[in-house]
Amino acid sequence: MLKKIIFLTIFCIAGAVTAPVLSAQTGIQMVEFDKKKKKKKKKKKSKKEEEKEKKPFKDHLWYGVGAGLGLSSYNGQSAFGIGVSPMVGYKVIDRWLSVGPRASVFFTSQKALGYKATGMLDTEVGAFMRLHAFRGFFIQGEMGYGWDQEIDEFGDFTGTKLPKKTTSAVNPYVGIGYNFGQGLGGPGQEISLMYNFRIANEEFTYAQPVQYRIAFTFGF
Repeated sequence: MLKKIIFLTIFCIAGAVTAPVLSAQTGIQMVEFDKKKKKKKKKKKSKKEEEKEKKPFKDHLWYGVGAGLGLSSYNGQSAFGIGVSPMVGYKVIDRWLSVGPRASVFFTSQKALGYKATGMLDTEVGAFMRLHAFRGFFIQGEMGYGWDQEIDEFGDFTGTKLPKKTTSAVNPYVGIGYNFGQGLGGPGQEISLMYNFRIANEEFTYAQPVQYRIAFTFGF
């Protein structure tokens, strides 16, 4: 009987000593299990999101170059013009919204009776924002700063060439267009009509406020 009492006493003491240790170990295991569970619960990124994050800067770009050609004759004078207008777009929202720089250079040769042909150069630099509205249709806003050469009506006409002058101005544009690539990337062509608010509000000018543009694009 005494042996049984001693054995039970030792067993109780051992249980009292090891119980906190086992409880602590169980608590640690539960905490580790919760951490693993939380890690598993983290939302996995979709393939599209991962591709977007990995997409390099150059893949957001598209390129374009416009071509201009003009021929006119009025009041005993004739003019021939040719020009190019490169642009680069950055897709802020893929296939929907693009921004970027645009420049243009246009050379005109004007001939009048009694004078040699006179060359004039028009240049412009600016930035545009384009909203891809529906399929190939887009809306574009643009702000440019241009330097234009034109015949100086108050200049010296005694020489062999027509007198010319250079003027500079800010040109705000808004217009619509259609890209035959329909925003699917690859090569494409586009046409657009742009309205120049500065020219529209000038009183003493023969220039037309509406510009007709033809361009070739890649990656739009």
